[in-house]
Amino acid sequence: METEIISMILGTVLPIYPLLFVIHQKIGRYDEVVEEFKKLRDEHRHVMEASHGN
Repeated sequence: METEIISMILGTVLPIYPLLFVIHQKIGRYDEVVEEFKKLRDEHRHVMEASHGN
């Protein structure tokens, strides 16, 4: 009985793991893009302040 329950749980969970791995990779790439955007935004703000004399 216990073996059947474990096999049912593994049978439903294991096929989902590749999808979760792909989602995890995409989130990591998104975080890198966001960090780069923040750096560029801050750099742009600094350049604009310097050129406008604020």
